[in-house]
Amino acid sequence: MKFGTFHLMERPFTKPEADIYSEHLAQIRLADELGFHSVWLTEHHFSSVPYVPDVDGEYCVSASPFALACAVARITQNVRIGSAVKVLPLEHPLRTAEDIAMADILSGGRIDVGAGVGYRSYEFEGLHIPVEEKVDRFLEALDIMIGAWTTDEFTYEGTYYSVPRLTLVPKPLQKPYPPIWSASRYNAPDVIETAVKGGYNLMSNWQTPDELRTARDSFRASRNSAGLEPDDFEFACIRHVFVGESDAEAKQIASKAIDYYLKSTRQFRPVGDHERGQMIFGAPETCIERIRELEDVAKMTHLICWLNFPGLGQDQILRSMRLFSEAVLPAFGESAETPQRPAAE
Repeated sequence: MKFGTFHLMERPFTKPEADIYSEHLAQIRLADELGFHSVWLTEHHFSSVPYVPDVDGEYCVSASPFALACAVARITQNVRIGSAVKVLPLEHPLRTAEDIAMADILSGGRIDVGAGVGYRSYEFEGLHIPVEEKVDRFLEALDIMIGAWTTDEFTYEGTYYSVPRLTLVPKPLQKPYPPIWSASRYNAPDVIETAVKGGYNLMSNWQTPDELRTARDSFRASRNSAGLEPDDFEFACIRHVFVGESDAEAKQIASKAIDYYLKSTRQFRPVGDHERGQMIFGAPETCIERIRELEDVAKMTHLICWLNFPGLGQDQILRSMRLFSEAVLPAFGESAETPQRPAAE
């Protein structure tokens, strides 16, 4: 199993935005030094405060994951740099394709593209995108991005986008294009079908290990029906993680801090009763046991560790990261090794 760090960039009102960026970049630099395989950046737009007045901060202050990826590329050497996720319906796909290509070049070919349909209605309203069109726009956007990356003189005529004959510059360093991860909380059939057809990887989040296994089995069956090797894909999920010297210490620190996140996010998506129980808080041996369950039951190949959340101090986050690297990563063998950059054609 490979391990990454996740960076939503929540901002309590007690901290300036600049401090949030500075702290997360420090965490990312440390992740690179400690041997994490990847770092994952996200995208949200506008303030959710009018919708969640009882939360003392912003849900996310990262509006452009691939702009941030360019900054991350300058301060790291080895980690893969992914989006978890880029919300494709919210932007013209040619602009998305350009930004990804630039980030891929500047990172030396280390970009992964986690793509999703989005779920916060006020973001669609603010950008005048009908939310009911999000899946169809997502599918067209993928077609355009891949076509523009791989065709010198590209044209496209769809329901939402029309592209005259043009040549995209720059092109990504990775050929034919960076790895794509399909993320869909509700596993929309059209999205899954496109992921299988395109040979994309699969990204999930808060389901239980049994539910994750069901999603993986469904994806495998779809690949098999399409004549593809059933297991030739990567499968990632996100979990809140906090490592302490003891279970009691980790749970006491992290459980209190997590309330901010749960209170904010439940306003915009269903928050299952099981989610708190899926968070991995504990001493190293407890964390190893919980991760083994994901590996054995759900057959996860990547764990994206949400190691930072409001209520935790920067010192606590960095200490947890170091404990994870020193005492958890080695239990998973090769996952603790420094990842190698892919060869670009």
